[in-house]
Amino acid sequence: VAPDTGRSVAVVGAGPTGLAAAWFLRRQGHAVDLYDRHAHPGGSLRRLADTDLPHRVLTAELNGLLALGIRFHAGEELGRNLSLPDLSSRHDAVVLAVGEEARAEDADLGVPLTASGIAADPNTCQTALPGVFAAGAAVKHVKQLVRAMAEGRAVADCVGLFLRGATVRRSDKPFSSVMGRLEPGELRSFLQHGSLRPKSGPCAACDAGLTRQEAEGEASRCLHCDCRSSGNCVLQHYGQVYGANADRFRVKRRPFEEHVQPGGVIFEPGKCILCGICVKLTELAREPLGLTFIGRGFDVRIGAPLDRTIEEGLQQVAAEVVHQCPTGALCFRSG
Repeated sequence: VAPDTGRSVAVVGAGPTGLAAAWFLRRQGHAVDLYDRHAHPGGSLRRLADTDLPHRVLTAELNGLLALGIRFHAGEELGRNLSLPDLSSRHDAVVLAVGEEARAEDADLGVPLTASGIAADPNTCQTALPGVFAAGAAVKHVKQLVRAMAEGRAVADCVGLFLRGATVRRSDKPFSSVMGRLEPGELRSFLQHGSLRPKSGPCAACDAGLTRQEAEGEASRCLHCDCRSSGNCVLQHYGQVYGANADRFRVKRRPFEEHVQPGGVIFEPGKCILCGICVKLTELAREPLGLTFIGRGFDVRIGAPLDRTIEEGLQQVAAEVVHQCPTGALCFRSG
């Protein structure tokens, strides 16, 4: 927890969004008071089956959250025995995370409403009232619990900026290019390098979860339809900087291919932008074969000369070439 800021925040609603908001606000060093109409925090989390979220696990998580110094106030309902003017007078900011009750016909929350819930700016989480924020299912329907919790973090970040006197704005989503549906031939390309071990899962009648060995076994079955170079992609970085939209111009999609070399180097031609960095690096390192441009015009591709493999062309500078590849077209196989 960060040092005490001397600021106080009221979070109304102790469901997934409210709990996440309270957690991150407290971690920022703010005093947090958590209000809920129920006797115990948890909200919709308490309605999950014990096999999905064991009660003892939820209790332990909530105890850990309250141990940070978050004060929980049970039996407090906005519009009944709790009002926004009162909360605003006692706290520096208020977060409304009351869930779907914001859409109830008799809802009397003290803030403007829309057909989907509380009216809040999607870029700042701010309502029309100064210092009052709203997030989660209180603003619009949220299908997944993890998204509800992500909304809690987002509103906590916005409140933190507000309390520091900074410009309030939600963090931009990282640039992402989604693979989409694979053709049968493309799927086979991924499957041929996947693990053949059977699926592992916890016993349906117990809550012990996976053992370390079972978890590692499940992880080994990953087909890596994600980007293996996530976090080390220049294209992703500049896509974020310039606000690129991968769907703005619709062109024929390149086929997804994975050329896995025996030594662990993977080449995905569909990601290659023919920048020539790998060709130049192998030339500077005086690789016996190296890499080169093969073909002419629109059919140009990167490869090793004389019909040799990519790995044969990267005998000395494979690590450097993989690191410098701006799109993750070249990477190492993990695991």
